[in-house]
Amino acid sequence: MNSPTETTAPIHSQHRQHSLFNQLSARAGWVLPNIPEILLRVLGTRTNSDGDRLDADVRASSLVTDLMHPADYSHQPVAKTRAVVEDAAYMAGGRVRPVGSVVEEQIRGVRVRHYRPTGAVTPDQDLPTLVYFHGGGWVVGSLDSHDSTCRWLCESARVAVLAVDYRLAPEHPFPAAPDDCCAVVEAAMAGEVRGVDKKKVAIGGDSAGGNLAAVVCLRRKRQGQEQPRAQLLFVPVTNLAQMDTPSHKEFAKGYFLTHAHMRWYRDQYLTDEAQRQDPDVSPLLADDVSGVAPAYVAVAGFDPLRDEGAAYADKLRQAGVPVSFRRHPGLIHPFVNSSGVWHGAARALDEAAGVLRAALEM
Repeated sequence: MNSPTETTAPIHSQHRQHSLFNQLSARAGWVLPNIPEILLRVLGTRTNSDGDRLDADVRASSLVTDLMHPADYSHQPVAKTRAVVEDAAYMAGGRVRPVGSVVEEQIRGVRVRHYRPTGAVTPDQDLPTLVYFHGGGWVVGSLDSHDSTCRWLCESARVAVLAVDYRLAPEHPFPAAPDDCCAVVEAAMAGEVRGVDKKKVAIGGDSAGGNLAAVVCLRRKRQGQEQPRAQLLFVPVTNLAQMDTPSHKEFAKGYFLTHAHMRWYRDQYLTDEAQRQDPDVSPLLADDVSGVAPAYVAVAGFDPLRDEGAAYADKLRQAGVPVSFRRHPGLIHPFVNSSGVWHGAARALDEAAGVLRAALEM
């Protein structure tokens, strides 16, 4: 048995200090959900090849983001890109949503942020728990960038959330990230984490985090370990070997996540081309996905990763895995941490919270 969980002081808000300009911009953006759609449509709209129409609030905020950060961050130093992503997440996440408590812990040497919903009786009360892996291409993103996501799921689903601060590339390339994620899930399901009901653990993540959730399930299958109750895969990366789907081509530019970004993320994360074929990098290429946790797969209509997410849902379904698939037609890639500015993102998270409650039998 590993040493007990180490807990630090409570966390009540995001840590990163934002410039006055970004604070004012964020507050202006938080007004966006109150603007009537008919007025936002004045800024124009876009329709994809399937006939989906981009949500008006998504279009409006994307124009603002493009003005604030016009440079392609795949051509910038990693540190600068991380700062840009943190600022964007701060603006998109909205005002801090209260939860019962938030503390930071070390679980098997990995930093996590432990959220508990309002009404949790004591810190020791074992609760159904979601272990969450943030997105960011294994290179950017943090506990702060997805603080709004974790708070929303914590309160809406009435579950505890363990947000995992896994190691990032290029400082820590593959397989550091999945190793960290597997370690935290193993500890949670082994009853090593105070306040976690080891029999009611689900895992989830968005983008690279969705990839990591899928990989955790595949690894546990190969090792003969018990599966989580569910895997929530939001806009997951499932194939870094072939980034040539119709959605990759149609949304290569202009919708926040670009084809150039994906190539940049891949090159930071992997140390040689052969790794692209590894199922722990590209779950869609796994020979056998049967027996993994039931999956909820959510994709966005205007996202380069849309088709590979749908393909992985199909692969799971064909292998006999219970799958719930959801396509959010008017959204773009980063919707899970954009609930403060997009109505559709808030609805998507509420839907996922309902799925999570059902999976954890609450």
